[in-house]
Amino acid sequence: MRLEDCLNTDYLIIGSGIAGLYTAICLAASGRVAVLSKQDLVAGNTWFAQGGIAAAFSAEDSPKLHLEDTWKAGACFGDRISVGVLVEEAPFRIQDLLDMGINFDRRNGALDLGQEGAHSRKRILHIGGDATGKELVEALLLRAKSKGVFFIEDAFASDLILDQGRCRGVKFIKGKRVFSIQARAVILATGGCGQIFQCTTNAPAVTGDGLAIAFQAGAVLKDLEFFQFHPTVFFPPQGSPFLISEAVRGEGARLVNRQGEYFMELVHPRGELGPRDVVARAILAEQKRTGAQVYLDMRHLGLSFARERFPTIYSRCLEWGLDISRNLIPVSPAAHYLIGGIEVDLNGRTGVENLFAVGETASTGVHGSNRLASNSLLEGLVFGRRVAMAAAGIQPEERDHRLPGQSLAIGHSSVDKATFHALRETLQKLMWKHAGLIRDASGLETAREQILKWWPAANHAYFDVEFAETSNMLLIAAMMVEAAFARQESRGCHYRQDYPDPDLELGHGHLVFQKPVQSPDNSAAAEYPRAVFR
Repeated sequence: MRLEDCLNTDYLIIGSGIAGLYTAICLAASGRVAVLSKQDLVAGNTWFAQGGIAAAFSAEDSPKLHLEDTWKAGACFGDRISVGVLVEEAPFRIQDLLDMGINFDRRNGALDLGQEGAHSRKRILHIGGDATGKELVEALLLRAKSKGVFFIEDAFASDLILDQGRCRGVKFIKGKRVFSIQARAVILATGGCGQIFQCTTNAPAVTGDGLAIAFQAGAVLKDLEFFQFHPTVFFPPQGSPFLISEAVRGEGARLVNRQGEYFMELVHPRGELGPRDVVARAILAEQKRTGAQVYLDMRHLGLSFARERFPTIYSRCLEWGLDISRNLIPVSPAAHYLIGGIEVDLNGRTGVENLFAVGETASTGVHGSNRLASNSLLEGLVFGRRVAMAAAGIQPEERDHRLPGQSLAIGHSSVDKATFHALRETLQKLMWKHAGLIRDASGLETAREQILKWWPAANHAYFDVEFAETSNMLLIAAMMVEAAFARQESRGCHYRQDYPDPDLELGHGHLVFQKPVQSPDNSAAAEYPRAVFR
């Protein structure tokens, strides 16, 4: 099918990770479905997910136990009703995958369930040992294509098309042209914003684009101060950081300092299986105390176990001369997962009519202030189906012929590319240093002052993808800094060393951002975002 034949569809999904693909599959019987992917179809974070999917799928487990683990890991913050939906529907969504023929790892004929940090039971289903994301994406892509879902690759969503307050479609850049595609429902499944930090596990494409275009269209962004940092990341001498799955610690790996001393039992009752924010800060503290690297020790697990259970991690580390069955793995924290996002209801509806959000880009309340390991892929499945059911109920409308199907070719930008590229790298370093794992008023004020100097760059319409990405990153970074500054307490993965304890009063409120209604002279476009407690 030609691209030109798909510029008017029923359902448009932006993002080809687990949330976008599963939503597309669920919608395929209800009408024409198009999926927009920023790069190729396997460029997002789902492809790199190692751990698996959490679900109460054994006789020793229950949705109630899964709920309590999720609630405690999230520091008792968020929405218990949403968490209830997540855990109650989890076994049904896993059964859907089994019915599709997706083969989770088994041991002696039974599902091989793993355990990760802050889980009280073994409930992590995985595929290929540590290749769950890759296997899921490949299987769901085949399923979606077999159902007639149309994919548009290398397409950057630059703006949402609004008509009298309703979302009617998307403008996107592909090659040297700008296209407009109309749909009765638009679903954002664009992931988080991990690239705003210098050290991150996120794929290069994860620059907060869905968050930015939703905000510009009038949607509410919520809980952006809560960003999770994964504690165990391997930084090779060259190339991108590489995640060492939490499942490795779940199988018995231990954290040690340079002297070979275990230290996590002194920090948390569950040791290496404590919440991610606790483990990540403990590693930083140990590095600072000893002035040396911290390591993950899985040598006692043996060669055959390492190869069979963690084949991806084993082979990737071996590329850098590390045999994880014989050598310690140097690890440090890195930016990993956005807890907040676009405010949605239980069916993924945003504050903009006909606009939905699902997956990491959405703020459903299920993660509270700190996500429980392996609940992310699950969230994409559970809320993907709910979004599909809600979107399928939107009645079709006649095509609006005022909206162009295709624009003229893109002209050259007057912005200096080298300068803008340097801005991105400087922003990433700034956010890592002053708005990262450990925050305080002084550092956040430094970040704010610098972002304010750059702020005019966020208020231009860019037709160069790299420029537009950087503008989006700047916008989301500004909001994260403002929210982190306003929340003068420590809760979950938001840690203020100048306010190290939780504040009961602040624990009942959420920080939100919403773009003011524009005045006739468009003056609101340049307004710096301010966090509002609600």
